[in-house]
Amino acid sequence: MKKTALFSTLLAALSVSVAVAAPPAKKAPAKKPAPKKPAIVDVWTCPITGDKVDPKMQAGKPVVVGHYRVHFCCGGCPGAFAKLSPKEQLAKAEAAYKKDHESKTNKS
Repeated sequence: MKKTALFSTLLAALSVSVAVAAPPAKKAPAKKPAPKKPAIVDVWTCPITGDKVDPKMQAGKPVVVGHYRVHFCCGGCPGAFAKLSPKEQLAKAEAAYKKDHESKTNKS
């Protein structure tokens, strides 16, 4: 009887130690961070005329195309810009941004 009780106790102790020493649960794979959206940048070169836009004299409200906020030099430019296809608008905004950026880097 003592042998059976001792065997049962050892078996119970072994079971507990196996349960405690079990490998840790697998962690869920880390989620990839969402790609950052590019910040909206102001373009102070008119995409229609290519002229520099004076912030105090700009015409109409600026228009956001892609990640560009495009400003216009005169009252006719926003209407002309609106008539372009979205692809053409983005191309004009990118070209105006490049021209705007080039003029800023040439001053330095």
